[in-house]
Amino acid sequence: DLVFTEYNYNTLTGRPSNRFGGINYSALNKDDDTRTIFASRQEGVILEYDFDAYHMRLISDLIGYKLGPMSVHEYLAKKYFNKDDISLKEYDESKAISFRVLYGGIPKEFENIEFFKLTKQFIFSLWDTYNRSGFIETPLYKRKLKKKNLGDLIPQKLFNYYIQAYETEANFDMIEMINDRLDGLNTKLILNTYDSFTLDFDLKDGKDLIFDINEKLKY
Repeated sequence: DLVFTEYNYNTLTGRPSNRFGGINYSALNKDDDTRTIFASRQEGVILEYDFDAYHMRLISDLIGYKLGPMSVHEYLAKKYFNKDDISLKEYDESKAISFRVLYGGIPKEFENIEFFKLTKQFIFSLWDTYNRSGFIETPLYKRKLKKKNLGDLIPQKLFNYYIQAYETEANFDMIEMINDRLDGLNTKLILNTYDSFTLDFDLKDGKDLIFDINEKLKY
């Protein structure tokens, strides 16, 4: 009565792919009943920790910019719309703007926002290193992303690969931390989907475990 999943960590982007039997567990539909077929193996619940604007926070670490504890999308919405009170519609628009800017290129009109100004400087510094040295190193594990393997990219795409590789390495560190904390318990880490961790949580392990892991997770 169990299903499993396989990760391929040897992808071009550095971000693992995830599948088993033709099913991509990282892309299960959130809007229908697909996810309801999965249940705890014990007297417990399926528990997910989902990061707030994970790539934005990883980027803020790289560029030395403090985003603070509030929602990143709310924070940037105030910058985009130049106001303090943000509606739900503006919050959703902020998410769309941020993704478009980060993955499609930073236009001049957003360079007055310090976060994006520093990000753009970082992107072209990375691009310069890539072309001068023929490779760049990932932030945590210093793996080489080589030009002979990645080919002639554009600066934005190289940056996207770099951030996805950083995300994977940061996740490895957190997976190790979570599994150390769960050692000897019935609760198990069962899935990592880029910006979230899913646990099969045994109620007998106590709710303090939930808050303890939450405190240990950086974002």
